Amino acid sequence: MEEEYLEEQGQKLLKRLEREGILPSPYNFVNFKAPKLDNYIVHDSTLREGEQTPGVIFSLENKLEIAKKLDEVGIQQIEAGFPAASEKQRNCIKSILNMNLDAQLSAFARAKKEDIDAVADVGADGIVVSLSISPYHRKHKFGGMTQETYLERLEEMVSYAESYGLFVIYSAEDTTRENDLEFLKKAYKTAEDAGADRARVVDTLGCTGPNGMAFLVKEIGSVVDIPIEVHCHNDLGLALANSLAAIDAGASTVSTSVNGIGERAGITVTEELIPALHIIYGTSPFEMSQLNSLSKLVEELSGVKMPPHKPITGENVTVHSSGIHQHGVLINPQTYEFYPPRLVGQKRRVYIDELSGRHGIMYVAEKELKIGISEDTAKKVLEKIKAAYSSGARRSSYTPDEVKEMIAETEKR
Repeated sequence: MEEEYLEEQGQKLLKRLEREGILPSPYNFVNFKAPKLDNYIVHDSTLREGEQTPGVIFSLENKLEIAKKLDEVGIQQIEAGFPAASEKQRNCIKSILNMNLDAQLSAFARAKKEDIDAVADVGADGIVVSLSISPYHRKHKFGGMTQETYLERLEEMVSYAESYGLFVIYSAEDTTRENDLEFLKKAYKTAEDAGADRARVVDTLGCTGPNGMAFLVKEIGSVVDIPIEVHCHNDLGLALANSLAAIDAGASTVSTSVNGIGERAGITVTEELIPALHIIYGTSPFEMSQLNSLSKLVEELSGVKMPPHKPITGENVTVHSSGIHQHGVLINPQTYEFYPPRLVGQKRRVYIDELSGRHGIMYVAEKELKIGISEDTAKKVLEKIKAAYSSGARRSSYTPDEVKEMIAETEKR
């Protein structure tokens, strides 16, 4: 029997996705156990990490627009900025707070009293207390800070932040390069005992893989009772994979940014994580139809152009250009689409070029131009198109209007 290797929970999720027009690999759900979906939180850091992208400077108006859109998507937590950095940062966070969004707003702070005071002063709901933990940072950034001094500083600063009544996230910068596992676990336990509400595991340099991230989350989860968040950089192109591995290992929160913008190669992509959570784990609290417009908004306001092949929201993701694919989607889109483009706010398109077939011509005519044509007409139009590419006269795709004109010319003869 098909899918007999799936247990009941996996079969239920697969059938639910099928009702939504989503047809992923059934092997995703082998040994599937329904997670505590209410615990999954996307902690979007576009307004903090994203602004660390070289050349990106958001205005107050930009930040308000992005925050509003994140809230429309249903993002549960927004890391709104670094208030100790400047007056502009503080004013932006205060203005976002005045919007009365559903999302909880957090702000970033180094493990310094003045930074923590700044977060409390702007009225944020939560605080990310960052204290670098790796031996490289303790030696070079902190002048040879010992493990004992680190733990004392950590306890003091987390306790200080907690005294303000803030939701405290302990962020151990460069977690994945701290090679003393027992010290690492002791640090997270110290933060929990001092009042931290969440433990953030940080792959600052994007230098770990899914196996390493899962191992760390499990080990840290064995000594703390507070939820675990991961902040994964994308230097090896593994940020999303590492984030999903962390969820499998017990993490409940993922730090993200729209379009993945951030330091160097950026971090886990907001609009890519959300469909993955929905399709692989069955989470449903987000308005996924808003993801494409969210991505385009940040692309416009940041000035960082996204590649056309970018997953989920790229220009080419829901485009079919080869004749084989065009034939398939004309018969049934499920042949070459495992989810309907509208799910994420996209639209199916067919490009007519050198590799297209007559079914592509017919698709454009019927679905986009709303005109019926014969196979013979489609063949003749295609012959003209192939000839144009063969002669070198054409090097770009034909637009629907151009195809319409060619159809009209062909049918006159």
